[in-house]
Amino acid sequence: MKFKVEEIVKAWVIAYNPNKQETKLALERGFICKSCEHRIFRSLLPICGACGCPISKKIFSPNFNACPKNKWEQ
Repeated sequence: MKFKVEEIVKAWVIAYNPNKQETKLALERGFICKSCEHRIFRSLLPICGACGCPISKKIFSPNFNACPKNKWEQ
């Protein structure tokens, strides 16, 4: 599993104080993740089973299609 440290840090920073556009995009991505077969739970926290990232932060990634399964192609 390859981690992209810069992307992860940016996603956490954005998640802390998102603007309206980032919030809207995160909500759309979260809706996709909610029904994804790769969504798993670790200690009651939704995690992407494909990459291991917490979904609550992954959805704030500044990358266009950060989903490892390409489900965020919008």
